[in-house]
Amino acid sequence: MMTHLTLIVPFSVPPGAGDDGRDDVVPGALLRQLELPALGKLLTRAAPGPRERHDDPFLRSLPQERWLAGKAGLDTMRVPLAPYMRLADSGGATHDIPAAADGQSWACLQPVHIHAARDHLVLMPPGQLGLRPEEATALRSAIDALLQESGIALETPCPQRWYLPEAVFGPLEATTPLRAAGRNIDIWMQAGERARDWRRLQNEIQMTWFDHRVNQAREAAGEVPVNSVWLYGGGALQPVPRLADTVLSNDPFLSGLALAAGSRVLPAPAGLAGAAGAEGTVMAMLDGATEAHIAEDWGLWLDRMHALDADWFGPALAALADGRIGAITLVLAGENHFAEFTVRRADLRKFWRGMGQRGDWRALLSDLAFAA
Repeated sequence: MMTHLTLIVPFSVPPGAGDDGRDDVVPGALLRQLELPALGKLLTRAAPGPRERHDDPFLRSLPQERWLAGKAGLDTMRVPLAPYMRLADSGGATHDIPAAADGQSWACLQPVHIHAARDHLVLMPPGQLGLRPEEATALRSAIDALLQESGIALETPCPQRWYLPEAVFGPLEATTPLRAAGRNIDIWMQAGERARDWRRLQNEIQMTWFDHRVNQAREAAGEVPVNSVWLYGGGALQPVPRLADTVLSNDPFLSGLALAAGSRVLPAPAGLAGAAGAEGTVMAMLDGATEAHIAEDWGLWLDRMHALDADWFGPALAALADGRIGAITLVLAGENHFAEFTVRRADLRKFWRGMGQRGDWRALLSDLAFAA
């Protein structure tokens, strides 16, 4: 039996006044078009849990990253993503788990595409880059001499994310790429005592890759070039508690946290039916709506949210009702905030919770979008 299912759903909340100062036109229209009967019932029967409240629209991490860091006992203001992502990208090798013992800290160096808009530069969501292993190898080789000259030992456990010791540039204020994606990157650039040194290396890598054969071939094929790198996520690996017996995730930070704690880690399936054999506590990252939200493709976002209701929330509600799941925790996140809700089987019988103002799940989502 699955005793407790936790569903983390990034970018599941419409944009609101707390998100880059948008007005209520877009979220209001989106809420009217949302049809989420299963999620709605779960939310209106659930007991509210911890909720993030702040009025800072420029936090450099994502809400789900801060929620995970809080659960793992890590710093929530400067979330140490890199050491856990490195663990996941390295295949969870056990010799990496005690790496914090020598004080070693890591930062993630991610190949990215940055393009010019009318009067500013914009970072593309890295997942859209589609960097192939052979391309990553060639681009990495092209900057070997530059890295050696700077005394930088770079690890490349996977094409999408590379790692270097954080001590190379020291602690920097740095932004998760998805937090900066689709926006003017000026305010999201790395800051700190040695930010200028970092910027110098970034510029040299950009010049080296500008006319590289990999980018020539990509542009000839109608693909965007890999023309820059993004540094973020610095920190040291620390012991963390087990968040769940089984973790279903394609997110490297959550996967790394799970591996560090000794959890069973599997790729996130397309729906709850793909996790039918999991027992005990289960945690899943459902990020299907993320890129549509970032791209402000609201038609696609609605489709993705409806798919989540059909493939995850509906089956989870049915399993809770017939006793195959003991409890469900929902972690809903927008651009700036998260909110947690937990519903148990007995709560489904509390029909009065679905009446009146509390029974209006759209109003609840609206409140999450707009409230600081």
